[in-house]
Amino acid sequence: MADYGIDETKRPHTASVIVNTEESATFSVIFKPTLCQRSQAHVRLTVMDNQYEDSVIQMVGEGYEDEITLDNVHGVIMPVDPEREDGNMAEDDVSAAKSNHVKFGDSYIKEAKTLTFTMTNHSKTNSVRFQWPDHPQLKFSPATGHLHAEVAKDMTVTFKTDVPKNLTDQLVPCKITRITFDKPVSQVADWDDRLRTVKWVDVTPPVSTAADGTQPVQPTVPPRPSKKKVIETEPEPAFIEIPESSRNIDLIVSANADYCKYKCKTDTIRFKDTLMFQTRVFEYQMTNKGSVQMDYNWQVVMENFSPMQRSVTFATDLERPESRASSVTSFISDTGSGYLPFSIEPENGTIAPGKKASFTVKFSPLDVHDFEARLICSIPNLEEGKLGPVIGVKARSLMPYCHFELEDSDYISSARRNPELPGPNGAPPGTALDSNTRVIEFESVGVGVKNLRTFFIVNPTNQTYSFMWMNEDSLDPKKAPVFTCLKPKGTIRSGKKQEISFEFLPDELDIVESFWKFVIPEHNISIPFLLAGNTKEPNIALDRSHLNYKALLIGHEAVETVYMTNTEEGPFHFSFLEDSCHSAGYAAHLRVEPMSGWIQSKTTIPINLYFTPNSDKEVNFNLVCNVKKKTLPITVNVKAEGYTMSCTLVCEDSAGSRVELTSNGINEINFGEVEVNEQSVRNLFIVNHGKFNFDYTWEITERNPKGYKMVTVTPDVGGVMFGEKQKCALAFCPPSRTSLRGCELTLKISNGPSYNISVVGYGIAPGLHFSFHSFNFGPCFIHRAGMPKHVANLKVTNKDKKDISLDCLYQQSSHVQHDFEAQVIPPGKSVEINFTFYPREGKRYHETVTFEVNGLSKQSVEILGQGTEMKIEVANPKQKMVNFGALRVGQTVKKVIPIVNNSPAPITFNLVITPGNLALQDPGVLSWSPRNNVVLEPRGGTCKVEVVFSPKTRITQFTEEVLLECAGMNQPLLVLMGSCQGVEIGLDIEAMPFGAVVQRSQSTRKLVMTNTGDIGARFRWDIEKFKPDFSINPVSGYISPGMEVDFEVTFHPQEVSQDIRYESLKCQIEGGKPLKLTLTGMCIAVLPVKEQQHLTTHVRQRETKNIMIMNRTNQLWNLRPVIEGEYFTGPEVFTVEPQQTKPYELSYKPLSMTPEGRKHQGSVFFPLPDGSGLLYNIVGTAEHPKVNLRIQREIPCKTSYVEMLPVGNWLKKPQRFRVKYEPMRPDKLDAGTTLKGLDYIDVPGNTKKDYKLSFYAHKEGSSLIKVTFTNEQTGEYQYFEVTFKAVKPGTIDSIDLSTPVRQSVQHTITLKNPLSYGVTFAATCTVPEVLMPNQLVVPGDTEGYFILEYLPLKVGETQGKLEFVCNDLGLYSYDINLTATQAGPERALYFRTCLGTSQIQVARFFNFAKQKTDYLCSRPTDNPDFHTEKSVPAAPGSSGGTEVALDVTYEPSRLGESRGTLTVSSPVGGEYSFPLFGTCIPPKPQGPYIVRAGSTTSITFRNVFQHTTAFIFQVDNPLFHVTKAGDNIRSRKDHRIVVGFDGNDSGSKAAVMGKLIVSCARSAGGASNVQWVYYLKGVTENLNK
Repeated sequence: MADYGIDETKRPHTASVIVNTEESATFSVIFKPTLCQRSQAHVRLTVMDNQYEDSVIQMVGEGYEDEITLDNVHGVIMPVDPEREDGNMAEDDVSAAKSNHVKFGDSYIKEAKTLTFTMTNHSKTNSVRFQWPDHPQLKFSPATGHLHAEVAKDMTVTFKTDVPKNLTDQLVPCKITRITFDKPVSQVADWDDRLRTVKWVDVTPPVSTAADGTQPVQPTVPPRPSKKKVIETEPEPAFIEIPESSRNIDLIVSANADYCKYKCKTDTIRFKDTLMFQTRVFEYQMTNKGSVQMDYNWQVVMENFSPMQRSVTFATDLERPESRASSVTSFISDTGSGYLPFSIEPENGTIAPGKKASFTVKFSPLDVHDFEARLICSIPNLEEGKLGPVIGVKARSLMPYCHFELEDSDYISSARRNPELPGPNGAPPGTALDSNTRVIEFESVGVGVKNLRTFFIVNPTNQTYSFMWMNEDSLDPKKAPVFTCLKPKGTIRSGKKQEISFEFLPDELDIVESFWKFVIPEHNISIPFLLAGNTKEPNIALDRSHLNYKALLIGHEAVETVYMTNTEEGPFHFSFLEDSCHSAGYAAHLRVEPMSGWIQSKTTIPINLYFTPNSDKEVNFNLVCNVKKKTLPITVNVKAEGYTMSCTLVCEDSAGSRVELTSNGINEINFGEVEVNEQSVRNLFIVNHGKFNFDYTWEITERNPKGYKMVTVTPDVGGVMFGEKQKCALAFCPPSRTSLRGCELTLKISNGPSYNISVVGYGIAPGLHFSFHSFNFGPCFIHRAGMPKHVANLKVTNKDKKDISLDCLYQQSSHVQHDFEAQVIPPGKSVEINFTFYPREGKRYHETVTFEVNGLSKQSVEILGQGTEMKIEVANPKQKMVNFGALRVGQTVKKVIPIVNNSPAPITFNLVITPGNLALQDPGVLSWSPRNNVVLEPRGGTCKVEVVFSPKTRITQFTEEVLLECAGMNQPLLVLMGSCQGVEIGLDIEAMPFGAVVQRSQSTRKLVMTNTGDIGARFRWDIEKFKPDFSINPVSGYISPGMEVDFEVTFHPQEVSQDIRYESLKCQIEGGKPLKLTLTGMCIAVLPVKEQQHLTTHVRQRETKNIMIMNRTNQLWNLRPVIEGEYFTGPEVFTVEPQQTKPYELSYKPLSMTPEGRKHQGSVFFPLPDGSGLLYNIVGTAEHPKVNLRIQREIPCKTSYVEMLPVGNWLKKPQRFRVKYEPMRPDKLDAGTTLKGLDYIDVPGNTKKDYKLSFYAHKEGSSLIKVTFTNEQTGEYQYFEVTFKAVKPGTIDSIDLSTPVRQSVQHTITLKNPLSYGVTFAATCTVPEVLMPNQLVVPGDTEGYFILEYLPLKVGETQGKLEFVCNDLGLYSYDINLTATQAGPERALYFRTCLGTSQIQVARFFNFAKQKTDYLCSRPTDNPDFHTEKSVPAAPGSSGGTEVALDVTYEPSRLGESRGTLTVSSPVGGEYSFPLFGTCIPPKPQGPYIVRAGSTTSITFRNVFQHTTAFIFQVDNPLFHVTKAGDNIRSRKDHRIVVGFDGNDSGSKAAVMGKLIVSCARSAGGASNVQWVYYLKGVTENLNK
């Protein structure tokens, strides 16, 4: 409230508001001065229940007045720096903000920034001229101009510089001069230098010269003139300056332009190994070192990365550490091509000058891979040659045991958790939680609501395991648990996932925690979980907290609507209290609809409040609405007041008589008879007799089916001041002959009565009758000279009692013409008007002929018609060309062609054909129908035209047109084509003798067929009649006209005969008589050669022999030998030149062995061209088979080997072979050597199939094996000889073990004994860190398990050998690769405290060293806010380790989050690292400190910063004082501030409240202001005591 006195009749404005946590409230303060003076006021903010936090806001404003002002000055809103803010709480003389100050803020080099403002001339008579000066960085538009009286002009100012420049409150004067014009101001246009004029001026073309440059070249044609666009500033109007009237008005400009400068220390980021589906975060900072704000944009560029290159292998037990189950569900659900494992937040933004921005780089892998990327930052406005920062990023991902599809929660990491809450298993408050603790957060809207969280657990391993959930809360038997696990245990199969659900049922508004543990017994994995439930009030509210009906008319119900909004995800039930709907004493009632109901999620419903005042008093209601599950009700305050309204309505007719209308019934206003298009008016007066202004509205309801609006009221809406009246004009204008019935006129008075008026009237039209109002000529053919006309007659009759003038307003056109002229038609007379239709185009015509009657009304007559072309067409366009084809004499072809009339008009026509070929003129050859007149209906009328072609003689190809004849016009309709042809085919001879031919030999003769006819024909010989001694080729075919076909007739007798005769062999001719042929010949026998041919070979091996054939003739022999015998083959064609002798190669390849006394018999016959032949007998012998293949292999021991033996089948049918192994050297295989294979093998015909022979040897040695494949049915066999040499074995396997130091890892090796008796394995290893037994005994036919353990104490890599030796089974050798990695961080410590205080947490670890040692504690160098002792002693470690405790102190020096790493190391016990997370919150007020009147007290203050800092000490109450206003305090030192109290100056003994505020520069306190507040309480002691 203001500090000055308050009028008793006025109260200061008060308002209350509830500001929830992390919320803000905004107040608008308006300053509207009425005088030219300085005004001050104060706003006092009072915090309920905390009198020490009362504060006062000082407001200062100055009102001024000037003829020329600069208004609406826009500028960049800069954040307010409290340290640089004008004035403080101790100052009273604070200057007001300057209204003419333009603030550009930060700008980039060479970038223009424009702001606007307005110059206003407040003078009512004077015009002025303004002129802005030239400035190197500022440009005004307009720079010069005129400003007439009471005129405002918008202007712009642009700031741009090429070099760094800073303008601070720089004054830019604008020269203002009063001017006058030689004309009145109203005739002088407004002007400034922005006005432009566009002109086009002639451009003189350049003078062309000759090639030598001496004489101008005279153009033969004058050049075409060209124009050039010229934009000029419009000239300034003439003016006269008034002497000594010039003055300056100042514009204050502030701007800052500079290059962007940055600093980023981070250049490389390397993430630790991260499990799939988890997210690892790295934070770094970038500082804006420049003086202007800096924009940035980050981009992630991957190196050698293919999106979604998913892994298909599983990590081994050693490579798969326990999953922390940090879920990235958003990545799992979005596995599109845009997946990137790295992300940065924020990607873009702005950094203020001198400020820092923190960036978070996240690594969220979805597969197992080594990732590498670059973070490239784009920063504009950098100096030339400089680029933005580039940061390299590297990371590697591993596969977890299990994955929880849960989003990450920062409940613990961001220190949102209250450290005062207890820990798991009843641990005391402040206990540090396990760093692997997963958090599941629940948000409950209202109490008693079931909240369900469901997620999945994924098993990415290749083994099925079980799980269970264990609660670690200390249960209270009197209180039901609020968290429940719906699936406490189960099993997850390999590669599958299991759904898990937790239920949260809160019973109070608070944060509730529950600790659980997820356990996998098979892998001894335990993951802690924290369930945090936060219950809040449902966000259901009304859109306003108070409602005022204001003044309401008594007895009239008013309704107001308030809206209830539910921003929550679920529905809620609400109900209004009935008692709250009544005012005090139940004098008035407020009706609420609905009183109760449900409001759905994310919706807004209306609540209607109905109130009917019954008195002229003010009433008040406090409505209360209860919402289920909401602890506090919703309230709304409703106010209302009743009043009465008084008014009258008076009607004045055309004669001036006035009649008062009533509001209790229906009034009638009768206009009588009114001629069409005439207007009749009645005046209505609305008189306001009351004391309130009211608004009125006229509503007209006309029941006119045609929709004409004949009645109007002007004005139809308005307002009437109390004691005044309003005139309204009611007009009736009939547009046609009509009767106005059912027209209701209503006057509605706002909050007052309504007047209902019935309006009656008649519209009278002249009695003129038209014989028709529309005439359609229909489809008419396009008019041509000589065609008949289309005429329509219109008869117009005057049936009225008076003359009627009639005029035609239609302009004559080329297609519609009439013979009417304007005239007066006496009563009872008629006029005839002729309309003629001439269609000129093929389209629809629609003309409207308008007649004007008596010059008032109009009558229209529509003339319609359609012009069309004559369209007679063939129905199927493919039949426009009718082809009869090539017929033969006597054939008849009939064609039916449908034709259609596509014209919209009927047509009559004839068909005419005039053949040019004499043969076609015979009516019996070419005929058609119909021959008489044909009438086709319009639009699809059809008829069929039949054309018959029946040739009697041969007719060459012809083409004839069929014409359509109509009204003396001919047009082609279709075309006829066809011809008539004949057939004539013969042979060159009808009998063919062959003479004598040797049996099984052959002789060939040639036969010729000739076609001398007109058409081709198909032919076919009866080949069956030629068999068995003759054949002909080709048997069938087609012979074209004028062509010949050659046939080869072959005589190949089968039996010896003296006379072979085949008569009347027929050849069928298509369309003709068959041809006949007679063949004769004789067959003689051939004598064999006496000498036999003998061949000998191994079975299934080929043997060849040459037979010499001598040609003693002069003819080339092309012989086709005939070979008999199953296993004998030779060339099918054999050529012998004349007078030559040539060998014929005969092959013998037996597929079966010949038994004793039985040989393979055969023969070969050579038929000679002269019909004789040569015959040879053949004898073959097949011996036992050869070995198929000899194979030698060297195979390491302990290695299974499979030899593939290619077994062939020489027959065309499948064969089954029995397999037999025969050791040849040595006679018996060793006991440690095994040879395995199938007993039988089936091989398909004529193919090969691989037989798998498995060999395995434990000891070194050599074995020669004979493998025989025998067909037990035929006795045929084949065999292979295989030599296996077992050599010394190599490394059986490589064992890779990796573990952090001080953590053991085990590995199991399986040793199998295939022998029937027990054996002993002796074990040796070259690495001493591997612990194992010396030997292992394995019984017969069983497996033994050898377990070794690796427990490293030093970081590094080691290679070695592990060997097992057995006398019976030989040597087993393994390579061992051992890796000892750095141990992971220990459990993190989380701190949360205020600036200026400290907090202690205990770091615990286990010592595994076997002797006593001291651990050195290295103070975190990256953050000096954490402190600890220099060393801590540790007792000797037991088998499970000895626990060591270490105190860590967090004393923050800046607000925000801090991180560090504490390293504890010992030469014997190794190194341990503890992540430290600290959150520093602003200091909380302390006190109160009691100060007695007239004395002082000391308050201890500590400088927590890292350097000496200057602090300022202030008190907000002048009754308190400090001895020193400030001091420099060294780092981490205490200082005593002396505060005194002068006593209460009012004489009262009441305590006085105040605050001591300690502050420092922002640079010392981090990114924001830091203040320490100490509450002071001044006590004035009673002197009478």
